[in-house]
Parts: sequence; structure tokens; C-alpha cells
Amino acid sequence: MTANTATLAAKRVSKPQPGKHHPRSAAVSGLCAGILLLTAQSQTAWAAPDNAASEQLTHFAIPAGSLSDALLQFSESSGQKVLFNADLVRGLRSGGLQGRFSVPQALQRLLSGSGLVPRATGSGSVTLEKAAVTEPQSSATMPAVTVTGRNVYDATDPYNPDYSLPNASTATKTDTPVMETPVSIQVIPKAVLADKQSMTLPDAVNGHVSGVLGRTGGGFLYDNFIIRGLSGSGFGDAYRNGLYNRQDIYDIANIEQIEILKGPAAVLYGRIEPGGLVNYVTKKPLYTPYYSIQQQFGSYDQYRTLFDATGPIDDNKTLLYRLSGSYTDNQSFRDDVGNQRFFVAPVVTWRPSEKFETNLELEYKHDWFNADYGIPAIGNRPAAIPITRTLKDGPQRQTMESTLVGADWTYHFNDDWKITQRYLFKDWSLTGPTLFNYGGLQADNRTLNRSAQIFGQDVMTHSGNIDLNGKFELFGTKHNLLIGADGFYATTESAAISGPAPSIDIFNPIYGQVDFGALTNPNGFFYRKESWLGGYVQDQITFFDKLHLLLGARYDSVTTGALFTPASLAAAKADRVAQHDDAFSPRLGLLYQIQDWLSIYGNYTTSFSANNGVSVNGAKFDPQRGKQYEIGLKAETPDKRFSSTLAFFDITKSNLLTDDPNQADPNFQILAGKVRSKGIELDIAGQITDQLHLLATYAYTQANYTEDFNGLKGNRLENVPMHQGSLWGTWQFNEAFKTGLGVVAVGSRPGDQNNTFVMPGYARLDAMAAYIHKIGHDRLTAQLNINNLLDKDYYANSSGSNLSAFPGAPISVFGSLKYEF
Repeated sequence: MTANTATLAAKRVSKPQPGKHHPRSAAVSGLCAGILLLTAQSQTAWAAPDNAASEQLTHFAIPAGSLSDALLQFSESSGQKVLFNADLVRGLRSGGLQGRFSVPQALQRLLSGSGLVPRATGSGSVTLEKAAVTEPQSSATMPAVTVTGRNVYDATDPYNPDYSLPNASTATKTDTPVMETPVSIQVIPKAVLADKQSMTLPDAVNGHVSGVLGRTGGGFLYDNFIIRGLSGSGFGDAYRNGLYNRQDIYDIANIEQIEILKGPAAVLYGRIEPGGLVNYVTKKPLYTPYYSIQQQFGSYDQYRTLFDATGPIDDNKTLLYRLSGSYTDNQSFRDDVGNQRFFVAPVVTWRPSEKFETNLELEYKHDWFNADYGIPAIGNRPAAIPITRTLKDGPQRQTMESTLVGADWTYHFNDDWKITQRYLFKDWSLTGPTLFNYGGLQADNRTLNRSAQIFGQDVMTHSGNIDLNGKFELFGTKHNLLIGADGFYATTESAAISGPAPSIDIFNPIYGQVDFGALTNPNGFFYRKESWLGGYVQDQITFFDKLHLLLGARYDSVTTGALFTPASLAAAKADRVAQHDDAFSPRLGLLYQIQDWLSIYGNYTTSFSANNGVSVNGAKFDPQRGKQYEIGLKAETPDKRFSSTLAFFDITKSNLLTDDPNQADPNFQILAGKVRSKGIELDIAGQITDQLHLLATYAYTQANYTEDFNGLKGNRLENVPMHQGSLWGTWQFNEAFKTGLGVVAVGSRPGDQNNTFVMPGYARLDAMAAYIHKIGHDRLTAQLNINNLLDKDYYANSSGSNLSAFPGAPISVFGSLKYEF
């Protein structure tokens, strides 16, 4: 490594490195890692040479000051990229460096006395981590040691290939190691998204986490998720960087990783389903310049262009930027179903000092699409018609548009205490013509009744929170205290022109029969207004470095109300009846680290969610309540590259909303009593050898109605299989070439709440191959994915009624060319 290496700036990152843990754990983990890693085929070392003359010398003139500033100046002078966590170096000082040194010698002198050591990464950079604590030995008996190890990547490194990440913030809103968190939380890193070429958020979670089904309900209107057998509201219940981002089809072009928290988490997030939540973490600006452009193309006229650019704006690297986005023009194996999308997401970060950081984000997304309402059921199976056939009226499309603005700031009072505030605003709208099949099949089981609608809806949301987080010791115990408050405010306004449409023969359809121009007078209006306020406190207490106790409590105050009327929007606003609810939600979790690599945990958690559905007579619904008991085991290898979680859970949810079976329009709902979901889940992910990455899941879920108001008792919950699992692995033949193969298996599932029809089980085989060609410091990646390799017919999910079952895609080929520089 020489001084004439291309100059790269150092970067600080917001997530701790894998080595950031207690000294005793670090020593044991380091020893175990050394034993395992000495046998690895691919080993790297980064150390100062015994003879400085063996490398070219560089002149350094770094004044005394903060270690963070010294490292930045070191990178500028040497061209050596250094990755480090701002929390790791906060408060550390450097005595400076004057003179001519080799690059490794210079870095070691800067780090002298800091307790930090350098370690090589696979991308040519160096990362910093805490030095392991070892017992001192005399110089007479201390043997000579050469430290070697596998490549270590920063979590935000664009080239990071890891399938397992050791830290996640969703479960506790603190950056806590998964092995010390007494809940089940799974992380899908960007390496998995890249290997699978996932294009949507449901695609990104399906087959990658046990007991989770991502789907687009309501005809490609809202992404929503079934977790542990329990579904969300159908309004796109995903969280973005810890804030509720309601009602959307989420784009993953700017997603860094996806974190899935299992079970209720109302203590930290307020309104949440008892099954859990999906939180996606967006890409943040980096100190090191990085640029990429990617072109994807595939079967059924699918085309997608992605771009990503990041780096510093000013010479002092206090102002950083990132610009991500995509353009999509996709058709489908389903006739006349497709989407044309433009998405852009700029981010600016300002870090004037080590203590303060603020981010400003913008997202704009425009979709022009034709929604898909699936295939109706005949008897106990979806109708036997070609899966390519749609029952709409042709290529009519709707327009969906959203603008999102996000901002956050963090101030560090010292190394242990900080305050963070976040805010998110979104304006979402939907307009255009569409068809519905609410009338269902006629008695001949071939004629489908339809209705036409020209629709306009606008949803405006505000969400935010403020958290005070501090670490301290008290009576020999270590505390990680979180005190916070959050809020959510949303209004929904819609107006529709609805009317009858010609029916269609599902076995011999004739298209082009609907005259949308005849729809002229608005006759349906809807208004919803809701506000949430909550306060919470949480303490993570560590005893003896092994026993971790999680205590939390929250108080919520919520006001909701919605009304549908044929009169006018003003009447819907005036006649809407507001309902107020409040609730106290406790949380208790306990984890014991039997060994550094093995933990056993248990938790009791509750949830609270207001029912803001619409009844025929406008009556208010009681709020939903949920509670969970869970026990489990967690394990990870000493190098934190491979991890697993085994969980046993039992959840009950009362006052569940479901479609009113006496109404054709699914906008009207009723209370369905109580449901219970219990089961077993297993998740395995990570790197087994230098060549093999593996991801495996299994879930047994028994989800049933246990109390009901409409004859549902004993029925299974719709779209929930008793058994589902997946296995995916990639093999790295050399630095340039790798392949992957995997299977997703899903058992049979009832398609509706009355269990009148069943979607058969299926197994789908997927494969990939990728070749990386390096061009200097740049690289070009060619990749090919084949999904449903054996071309099996299957149904992915349903809308929850016998009107709509959605077929999965037949065999499809997806290619990609990506250039990174």
C-alpha cells in the first residue's frame, strides 16, 4: 500500500462494528474467532512491517486533536480508506503525527493508547475495532504472533456480502446486539436483496424470514404483511427508519436493510399489529465517494434502471449527500397488468462536529399502473382459467403519486447520553378508473358481476418522535435507558364515481365493454381523521455481563373516526363521529447468555391498536388488544458471520376487524372476536465458509378464530399456512464467479375467513449466477436470476375473500448489468 494509491476519504458510520461489546466477551470471541479463522482459505493481515524501508514512506503533518479528525487527515494524506464508527472514537484524542512513515506505521502510531486496532476489509479499506483484553505475559514467555482473519466489512459498505448482521435497532430503538435482545428480530441485508434481485418490499421479505408473508393487497395499492399469522390493516403497515410510513407500494432502490420485529412492540411504536412489524432502513450518505448504475431486464417486458451516488460535498467533509432512484417499466405475465414508475430519493447529511448530526431526506414517486384483482374461486379452489387471464376491461391505468419529506437530528451530550428527534411527512394520492368484482360470480359459476369506478383519494400523514438515550452504571449493573414520545396524525379524503359495469364470462371474456365516460356524478365520499400520542420508557439492564433484562412501559392516547356517505365530502367530515381510546402497554424481556455464542430468552409483550374501520351504520369499534408469550434460543459464531434464532410463541388478539360478509363492498367491516396464533420459528443466516453463504427458514403456525360474532370459531386465518420454509445458498467459486440455488415451500392455506376455498401448497425453485469483472478500482457485475425454475403453477395469496386469488409468476428470467465506481 503506497502513498500514490488513489485518494479515498475516511467515513464514519452510525452502526457499531461487530467488535463493539464488553471486554470479557471480546476476549473470548476474539480467541474463538482466531482459532476458527486460522483455518480459513482466504486470510488477510494488516500490520506494520518490521522494517519501514520495506514500504514507501509518506510525509505526515497531523496536529494533535481529536482522533476522528486525525484519522480523516491520515486518509487524505495516505489514500488509505479507514472505516470507523463515530461512537467508537468519540472523546478520544490523538497526539498528532509528524514525519515520514509507512502507511501501516502511521496508523498504528495514531491509534496508540486508544484501545483500538486496525483490521483489513475485503474492499481494500481498513476498519477499526476495540482491541481484545488479554492477560499480560512476560516478554520472556510471550510468543511471536501473526494476527490473521477473514475480511471485515462495515455494515454500510456497498460491497458488503454478509448475510448476517449482528446489530439491529428496531427491537429497542437502541443499537443493541441481536444476541443481547430478548425478542425475535431478523435482518435482511442488502447482500440478500442483491443476490435475489428483489424488486418490491414483499419480494424482499418472502422466503427470507420465517412466518412472514408480504403481499400487495387491494390490487397493487398497498404493500402489507402477515407476520406470525396476523395481518396488518391493509394500508401498507411498514415503518421507515422507525417511523410509521402508511399506505404505499414501497420502492427498495434506497433501502439499506430490512428489519423484522416479531411479536407486539407497542411499547416503542404505539399502533402495531401483535404479529410484528417491518421496518426498512434507508441508505445514508457516506464519506467515501461511491457511484453505481444498474440496468435490469427480464421476462414479460420488465425493465428497471437504478442509480446510486454518494460522497462529501465540501472539503471538510461535514456536508455529505446521497442520491438514489429508479425508473421501472414492467409488464406482467397477467394480461394488461403493469406499472411504470419513476422514483428519486436525495439525502443530505450535515455533521459540523462529532456531537451533532442532522439529515434531510426527500422522496418522490410516480406510478402509472393497472391494478390486478386476481381470480375468483369456484367451489374450494380458484377457478380453472389460465393464470394469465385478467377479468378487468383492458389497459385502463390509475396514477399513484407520493411526496415524502423526512428530517432527523442527533446531539451527543457526551459518550453516554444523546437526544434524537425524527419527523416524517407524506402526501399520497390515487386517481383514475378501475373495475371491482364485489358482486361475485352468478349462479352459473362463470359470469362475474363487476362495478366501475373513477376514484380519487388523498392521504396526508405526519409522524415523529423524540428519544433521550443514556448509558450508566448503578450498583454494579449496566443500564441503557430510553425515554421518548411519539405522535402520528393522518387525514384521508376520497371521492368516487361508481356505477354498474357489464359482467364478464371468466371462461370466454370479451373486453372493451365498459364506458368510463358515462360515469359523471360523484356518489361516494369518505373521510378519516386520526391522531396518536404516546409516551414510553425502557431500560435495558445488564447483570454480570451475561443477564439482560428489558423493562418497558407506554401510555397511548388515540382519537380516530371515519365515515362513508353518498352525500358529499363536507357531510362525511361533519357527520364523522370521533372515538377516543387510551391504553397502558407493559413489556418484559429476559435474556441469559449461556456462552458468548448462545443465548436463551423469553418475553411478555402487549399491543394496542384503535379500530378505524367503517361499519354499515357508522358504529364505533372497540380497540384491538394483543398479547404474546415467547421463549427462544439465539446462537452465532464468534466472528458474527453466522447466526440463528429458534422461537416458540403464543399470541392472542381480540377485537379483530374483518370484512362484513353481508356486504358486497369490502370497505365495510365487522368485529370478528378473538384469534390465537401459536407456533415455532427457525431462522438461520450467514457465512458458513469463505465460499458458502446460507439462508434457511421454517415456521409452523397454528392460527385460528377462537371467539367470533359470525360463525367463524375454529376456522383457520386466511392466507396462513401451517408449514412454510425456505432454503437459499450461494457458492463463491472465486473472486469473480458465484452461483446460487434455493427453494421456497408453502403449505396449503385457506383463501378466506369462512374457509370456503383453499390455495394448494407449492414448492418453487430459484437460481442465480453472477460474474464480477474488475476494471482497476471499478467493477462490472453481470447477473442472471431464474425464478420458478421448474415452472410450477401456484397461488401466492388472496385478498381475504373468495373473489380474488392471486397466481404466482411462472418461470421468469431476470438479467442485470451493474457498474460500480
